[in-house]
Amino acid sequence: MKTIRLPAHRVLQLLQGSATHYTYPLYTPDGTLVPTDINAIPEEDQTGQGFHFPNETLVLYPPAAPGTNICVKERWRVGAWKNGHIAIDYAADGYARREWLPVRESYLAQLIRQSRADLRHAGYTPDEHGTYSWTPGQAPTRWRLPSTMRIGMSRLAAVVTSVRPVRLSALTEHDALDAGMARVSEAWMLTHYPDYVRLRDRLKLDEAAQDAYTHQPIIGPTPLMRLHADIRHRHHLPPGQDAWIWATTLTRLDETPLVIRKRELAEADASAGAE
Repeated sequence: MKTIRLPAHRVLQLLQGSATHYTYPLYTPDGTLVPTDINAIPEEDQTGQGFHFPNETLVLYPPAAPGTNICVKERWRVGAWKNGHIAIDYAADGYARREWLPVRESYLAQLIRQSRADLRHAGYTPDEHGTYSWTPGQAPTRWRLPSTMRIGMSRLAAVVTSVRPVRLSALTEHDALDAGMARVSEAWMLTHYPDYVRLRDRLKLDEAAQDAYTHQPIIGPTPLMRLHADIRHRHHLPPGQDAWIWATTLTRLDETPLVIRKRELAEADASAGAE
């Protein structure tokens, strides 16, 4: 099972049923971007994409083919722990998963040690039994990067339903909405549009101080503008640079990645035994 790390806004979109993720630009073997004035021609297997240069044809393949099951990794924290298990809070929507998830002892010990340090830093003290208490879903523990999420901790599995190369210049507002760009966080906005956020907040403070509406509302970046900014920031593409980008559409599955992975392994064992 392949894995993918998704930001909060794309997780929120996937929770609605499906989302489009733009992975990375298409490059030639010498490390230059595939020119966007050359059309992409699907190969006979409908997976690879051919780009016909004057003296050769370059065939490129996407990071995951349609039908591939995906384990989604996202930002998370330890919500609670007991007897070889943890509960998890997910940052995207604040969901507190009440299910106790088993964790290998060595990793569990690390998580508990770090979480206890977080609790002490937040001013929490244990009771006479050494137990800490807090409201479920409001654990004062550190948020962790998606890359640290193990497959057994993931709540979201998806299947690749389509994958295609698209020109950055050809993206639309609809594409941006499918990528979750209408749901970006304040932290994302501050990273990508700091001047806009500071101006917006300053105007709000001015209006609050004057107890009156005195300014014309400033227009923020549209979802499409945000999608362009997101892709350019992640892949270090300068303003005005067009590029071919892999667009992967993911559809949410009902089962968790761990359940799917166990079934895949069982099917592989059964197949090997039949040979």
